[in-house]
Amino acid sequence: MMNSPLAGLIKKLNSFAADNYWELGKFLVEKVMPMARQQGMFEDEVLKEITSQPGIKFPYSMLKQCEQFYTYYPEVNKLPLPEIFYFDLATRIPSSAQRREYEKLALKFHWTISELRKKIHDDEVMEREREKTKFGFDLKEKNIWSFETPDLRFGKSNYKGRLPGQIVANALFYYTKPGDVIVDPFAGSGTLGDVIDVLPYFNNRKYRLYDIEPIDQRVTRTDTVKMAIPEQTESADYVFLDPPSEFYSAQSSSGMEKEPSIAMADFQLKFKGLVRETHRILKQGGKVSVIVEPAFSSKGYLDFPFELTKLFTEQSFRAIGKTYLPRRS
Repeated sequence: MMNSPLAGLIKKLNSFAADNYWELGKFLVEKVMPMARQQGMFEDEVLKEITSQPGIKFPYSMLKQCEQFYTYYPEVNKLPLPEIFYFDLATRIPSSAQRREYEKLALKFHWTISELRKKIHDDEVMEREREKTKFGFDLKEKNIWSFETPDLRFGKSNYKGRLPGQIVANALFYYTKPGDVIVDPFAGSGTLGDVIDVLPYFNNRKYRLYDIEPIDQRVTRTDTVKMAIPEQTESADYVFLDPPSEFYSAQSSSGMEKEPSIAMADFQLKFKGLVRETHRILKQGGKVSVIVEPAFSSKGYLDFPFELTKLFTEQSFRAIGKTYLPRRS
């Protein structure tokens, strides 16, 4: 729990109307943040702490947007467009020059808010297409990677659990460099290999693929859960982990729901050795990406991402990023 001075501000914050974005942002910037800085807290840290308090009605994303809104437009009531226009610009356009340009266009053509949003959306689509032409895939600049359908060039369409190759391509873009050796212990139908083979941008990476049931000639058969990953110690620069769904299942083989403690113990048993092996084969400074999801059942919520983070931390890893995959498959 927070100490009493900040707790009092949180109580007042909770009294704001949910749609009073500017006033809420002003309160955060002028009241909450100065007190947080006095206590040695960073802005994101205090926002996350606030939204973790019982009874708070605002999610972190909304508080962050309100803070941005007031920071970019502290005198919004003196500006020519309705307030909602500036809220959208503040929360969707990071560049001040771009925000000014959109404001000019909205004034010139007498846009409604729907027309402004459509223009921003169309420009974002065009930018993604330009990047796709440049890199050969749909590059995401934010930490939400959502793709309507898997790119047909990567993986086999009839393979159960196929991961969209665009996810792999984005991970390789952000976490690898030319010359890197990349290991995929759950290679499935060879999606990672396809990304590297098909896209010229990644052709200077090397890869090693493993799976318990390989259906691609580039994939070596091995059970990386029960056996060591067949790589030498400190030989890899990057490991991409996309374990099968049964790693996170709250269901037993008979279809009955497991007790949460049993499901978590099963999860930890499967992952402990894998985390150790990942640590062993990575070079100093190497990176690992892992796709993990929580499980929900009538018997409880299983926070597998949190538990997996602990397992990696125990092996001296540190977190460097988090991405959300609304449409994993």
